[in-house]
Amino acid sequence: MTDTATDGSDDHGGGAAAPTIAGDPSSFPNDAELARTLTHANSRATLSTLTSHGYPYGSLVSYVAADNGSLVLLISDVAEHTINVRQDSRSSMLIADDSPVEEDQLGKARLTLVGRLSVLTNPGKERELYLREHPYASIYADFSDFNFWLFEIKECRYVGGFGHMSWVDAEHFMSASPDVLHESKEGIIEHMNNDHADANLTYVRSLAGLREATSAAMIDVDRYGMTLAAAWSDGSQIARVPFLEPLTGPEQAQGAVIALLESVRGSS
Repeated sequence: MTDTATDGSDDHGGGAAAPTIAGDPSSFPNDAELARTLTHANSRATLSTLTSHGYPYGSLVSYVAADNGSLVLLISDVAEHTINVRQDSRSSMLIADDSPVEEDQLGKARLTLVGRLSVLTNPGKERELYLREHPYASIYADFSDFNFWLFEIKECRYVGGFGHMSWVDAEHFMSASPDVLHESKEGIIEHMNNDHADANLTYVRSLAGLREATSAAMIDVDRYGMTLAAAWSDGSQIARVPFLEPLTGPEQAQGAVIALLESVRGSS
C-alpha cells in the first residue's frame, strides 16, 4: 500500500491516479471533500478519549456535522467518555460507512478525526441541528446531566480503501464541502443500473476508452462524475467518467447524465 501524504488540497483525485482506472481519474473528489462527505453521510462514530491513567477509551456516540465541519455531540455527564474529556479534552472520532457483513470492511471508506471536545454553554443552533438529525434525543436533551459538546477537528486521517489514504489538515477539511449527491446517489445508481444499463455501457466504451466492454454498472456518483465497473468476456476494469460541468444540486443529476449521452451521440 502507498501512503498518499497530502493535505487534501490537491485537485480532484487527491494526487496521482491509480493506473487501473480507465477514463479520467483526476475527476474524483479530493480527500478533503471525501472526508467531509463521509461525516455528513453518517451520524454515529466511535469516540476515543483518554482515561486518568492515559489509556484510550472507546465508546459509541451519535453526532451531527455542522456546516463548518465541526461535530456536535449530546452526552451525559456520568458517561465515562465525558469524565475523561473533562480531564483531558484531546480525543478522536472514527467514522465509517455501514456495509453488509459479507463485504470486506477494510475495503470501505473511513476516517479518523483528531481534535478536542469542549462543552457548549449556549447551544442554540447546535441543539436544533442535533435534534433535527436525532429527534429521539429530545426526550433527554434538557436533562440537567446532559450537555451538548463541540468536537473541533485538528487533523483528519482519510482511508478510501486499499492503497488509498492521506492526512487532511483541519483548514482544508473545514473549507471543503460535502458532496451534493450524498443523500440521493443510491437512488441514482439504482435507476441507472436497472433502467439505463445501455447508457452505462456507452459511457465506458465511448468516454473511458473500454471498447471491448460488454456490460457496465454504475457503482458511485458524485458532483464531478460517475464511477462505473465495466466487464467483458475475460476481464473487468473500473472507469471514471466526469460530467461536463460539476453539479451544484441533486436536481441537476438527470440532466448531467443525459448531456453526457448526447455528447457521445453528437460526436459519432
